[in-house]
Amino acid sequence: MVQMTPADQKVVKAIPGNDKCAECGMKQPQWASVSFGTIFCLECSGVHRSLGVHISFVRSIAMDSWTPQQLALMKAGGNDKCKAYLSSKGISPSLAIKEKYESPAAQLYKEVLKARVEGRPEPTELPKPKPRAPAGGGRAGGAIGAVGKPGEDPNGMERLTGESEAQYVARQTRLRDEARARMAAKFRGG
Repeated sequence: MVQMTPADQKVVKAIPGNDKCAECGMKQPQWASVSFGTIFCLECSGVHRSLGVHISFVRSIAMDSWTPQQLALMKAGGNDKCKAYLSSKGISPSLAIKEKYESPAAQLYKEVLKARVEGRPEPTELPKPKPRAPAGGGRAGGAIGAVGKPGEDPNGMERLTGESEAQYVARQTRLRDEARARMAAKFRGG
């Protein structure tokens, strides 16, 4: 990862629409959503950050480090391209940021942008969600570690295969409590 060079910054800022914030129109935006290939002002970057990185991955154009893939997404995107795509799917530019970017159309645009950068055919629909185990399904009782498939992350936010709602909540609560304990030990000296 490297900082965006002045030359790269110039290229990204020269993309149509990138002379102003994609959300509010403020001039000289300095923040970006890698996910959508758009740039915006500091205030709007806070709203994008609040969506979570699974919706909008936010970086500073000048201060953060960038991977080659992230730079390619920014160069393939642009405020006007994103706005035009969303408008073509019935998403109004005046829609609240949360509703706009959590919409299926916006999620599809992220996939389209990735496909363009990776040289793949552009998808026309979102991938089908993986089927979930029925509520209360899977193994009854048992240890939390008794569910899931190889490759699933027992420390992650996603529900594991076969994990009941109660098991999921218990695992997330345990992980949160363990994280709090680690933070307390680290920053309060034990």
